[in-house]
Amino acid sequence: MFYLWQENFDPKYPKFRVLKAQKEFWIQHYLLYENLATIIDNSSKYPKYEHIFLLDDQRFSFFSFDVEYYSEQALTLQDVQNIINNKIDLADRECKEVFLFSHIDTIRNNEQERNFLIGEKGELSFRVILVYLNRKSCLEFNDKYGNFHNQKNLTIIPESFQTISFLKKNIQSEKFLLLYIRDSHCKGIEVEKWFYEQIESINLGVNALMQMYKDNGISKYRYKNYEEIENNPFAKNLVVQTLEFYAQMLCRWIEEENLGGKNIFVISPIMKNAHFMEIFNKEYSKLNNNYIVPFHFSEKLELFGKQREPEDIDALIYINQVKKKEIELFKK
Repeated sequence: MFYLWQENFDPKYPKFRVLKAQKEFWIQHYLLYENLATIIDNSSKYPKYEHIFLLDDQRFSFFSFDVEYYSEQALTLQDVQNIINNKIDLADRECKEVFLFSHIDTIRNNEQERNFLIGEKGELSFRVILVYLNRKSCLEFNDKYGNFHNQKNLTIIPESFQTISFLKKNIQSEKFLLLYIRDSHCKGIEVEKWFYEQIESINLGVNALMQMYKDNGISKYRYKNYEEIENNPFAKNLVVQTLEFYAQMLCRWIEEENLGGKNIFVISPIMKNAHFMEIFNKEYSKLNNNYIVPFHFSEKLELFGKQREPEDIDALIYINQVKKKEIELFKK
């Protein structure tokens, strides 16, 4: 049994998407408009459940180390831990935050891909990823949990961490931009070699677009479908002009922050606006030869019998990659 608390960070309107899995109702989904401290307090009231926090990526610091290693003996758990500890010592010199967890990927033995490092020997190459949580967030967890590191039923990870891993398995390109367009802000995560290159945000979310609709007197058309707008030339002209202006502002920000030059995966309720996706793609393609991908769900993901929203993708990927077997047991 578990609660998954996914933060849709918004400085003005905090929101968490909550997935609850239990034997009686194998998966429930609802929203809570609360800040992190309140959500942590809520979670502490259910000690029999596992609590998984997918928190905003801007709460974290990331370090990556490419390692070349030779061993005549099969590596043990202690050998691997020694390697990780060495990298933690290096990261600690640069980071004032709190170490959270480590991850090893891109493992090769004599140029052959491997799933695990323990038990391997010979010419090895791999990548050690270290994730740190900022001190303010740590204090909020410690206020309710004591030293949260000692809580076996508590998992804290960046919301996009498993999403990037999923994309690594399913697309060819190792560089792209994850673009979250939420209520009052946008967040761009630049990924290079399947790792966090930079994270930027701006107050230019869906609310800003809705204000533009209002200012231009076309608020009622935000709820019209594609065909209705296409069949009304006057309305279409106003909608297209508004969306072009908004898309141009997004593209300008992307260029100013040096986030451009790569394909963009969009995670947002705005993806349902087909005119926006067409126009954003057109405006972005003027800057380079890359394209916009609406990232909702994939045929490779189990949806667990529910209609899913675009914003559910991070939680959905986490459950598919980590919790799918547990949920299947609930259903039996």
